[in-house]
Amino acid sequence: MAKEQPQAEEEQPSGGKKKLILMIVGALLLVGIAVGVTLFLVGGDQSAATEEAAAEPAKPERGDPAYVELKPFTVNLGPDDPVGFLQVQIQVLTYFSEVAEEVEANKPLIRNNLTLLFGQQSSAALRSTEGKEKLQQDVKQSIQQVIDKYGNGGEIENVFFTTFVMQ
Repeated sequence: MAKEQPQAEEEQPSGGKKKLILMIVGALLLVGIAVGVTLFLVGGDQSAATEEAAAEPAKPERGDPAYVELKPFTVNLGPDDPVGFLQVQIQVLTYFSEVAEEVEANKPLIRNNLTLLFGQQSSAALRSTEGKEKLQQDVKQSIQQVIDKYGNGGEIENVFFTTFVMQ
């Protein structure tokens, strides 16, 4: 019987070691799962952000100034206006080469919109500096709307009247 007791004592420590090993393996398994879930969640967020960025059109890069000349506009003013017609020539300034290309590509639409805009003016309003500046802002806004709708969203910096004649 004396021999049986030492064997029982030896089994207990090995059983305790097995439990300790199982606990360590279990803890490592839990840590591994936690790390895997964390990487999955963080990786998923980054891929979603990357997909969102890819879905948005790339904004053009600002570069050197580019001027686009629009041929002169000659429009009749209203029948009650003492001035018969308005002749305007415009230069469009942008710092985005893509926008300059889009202005060139959309010149027929831009010219149409501006011809309608110029035809709505009165010579009395255009005699003042404020009237010309308002028209300048309206022209810029009209061109920008075309670029926003049909282009990549670059910016028109300004427009300049290089000829402005009322007769």
